[in-house]
Amino acid sequence: MKIPIIGGIFQNLAVARFCRVLGTLLHNGVPILRSLEISSWAAGNKVLAGAITAAAENISAGQSLAKPLEASGYFPSEVVEMIAVAEESNTLETVLTNVAESLEKRTFRRLELFVRLLEPMMLLILASVVLCVVIALLMPVLKMSTTM
Repeated sequence: MKIPIIGGIFQNLAVARFCRVLGTLLHNGVPILRSLEISSWAAGNKVLAGAITAAAENISAGQSLAKPLEASGYFPSEVVEMIAVAEESNTLETVLTNVAESLEKRTFRRLELFVRLLEPMMLLILASVVLCVVIALLMPVLKMSTTM
């Protein structure tokens, strides 16, 4: 998750999975503590699962979901703010589904941009390797011509 470009993509995808699973479970009537337990497994990230488990402990103590998620630092601030507003307005399941969709769209755009930039970078690396091979082949010929 700390890798500069790829880490953010993996983190956003894991948060989107968490939001989608939690929203779907809440929409279908599963209790929130059981939903948090299931969605922590579904996130696919052990660090996020630990933060979600801590949030579940706070909910069982009667506190909100948004505060421990924000304290963990692994969830984007706009996601935490939307969760806080959804908790107050009692529309958590629909907001979580919408957050998941927007995160997935943003992440897929970022991933597409990364792939588009990766192709020219690989082309430059391959061209530099070919240049080194050509120079390595021509150096003995040039040295031989100067010694004659």
